[in-house]
Amino acid sequence: MTCADTPNDILRRNSIAARFDAAEDYDAAAHIQRRCATALMDRIQTATADHVPTSILEFGCGTGFLTAQLANHFPQASLLATDLAPGMIARARQRLSGEATRFHVMDAEHPDTSGPFDLIASSLCLQWFSNRSDGLRRLCDLLAPQGRLMVTTLLQDSLDEWKQACLAEGAPCGVPDYPSAQTVQTEWPPGGAGTWEVLTLHDPVDSARMFLRGLRQIGASVPRVDSSPASTAALRRAMRHFDRTSSSVTYQIGIGSFVKSGVKTERTEP
Repeated sequence: MTCADTPNDILRRNSIAARFDAAEDYDAAAHIQRRCATALMDRIQTATADHVPTSILEFGCGTGFLTAQLANHFPQASLLATDLAPGMIARARQRLSGEATRFHVMDAEHPDTSGPFDLIASSLCLQWFSNRSDGLRRLCDLLAPQGRLMVTTLLQDSLDEWKQACLAEGAPCGVPDYPSAQTVQTEWPPGGAGTWEVLTLHDPVDSARMFLRGLRQIGASVPRVDSSPASTAALRRAMRHFDRTSSSVTYQIGIGSFVKSGVKTERTEP
């Protein structure tokens, strides 16, 4: 616990970890997570073409979609993969059993590892932070001069089909109020320069039931802090509305890249 934590922060963090721990079917349902990890890795490869990182921190590694790509593309780098949920770490270890990747259970919003890192990367974890700007500042503090932080996160139009179905039927909606690209642009810390790219993805779904089941399967069913549970009748109305009007769910993905200021020094062997 840190001085910035509140009891609600701790309860929410524990709830997030518990749901991801229980997400035994994560890999089968995480279609968008795979696509985001690949999109981010494509951009990491381009950004680091001239300056290959030798020390990498990944936060929110999940079952290792991005981890495996980082380990494969940067085989000589020291790679530390972290996640809040011990169960996710265990599954990522299994996926990368033949790699030299190190793993650590860590709350990325309050990182307990030391840098510096040439690259800090994460796919679809930042949206779980209680305070993005403070969390980003702490993470960017771990970057080496000219080091990069590259992440994906959900932005405001994500899951809009479900939100509109709930609104139309007067059902409480637990989907978080994801930020706009303009908002996250203001949250980069001083001491460097950051940008955001917006990528819109569509995930086909057969029904509202399958959509909600998929959220539970990947551990992403933690409601926003101020939400109230919908009654069974209201939930059913919203599901029927969704089934009449939608055959896919939109995900607006923010792809962020931050470069820390300072002069990069070459490492020398002892």
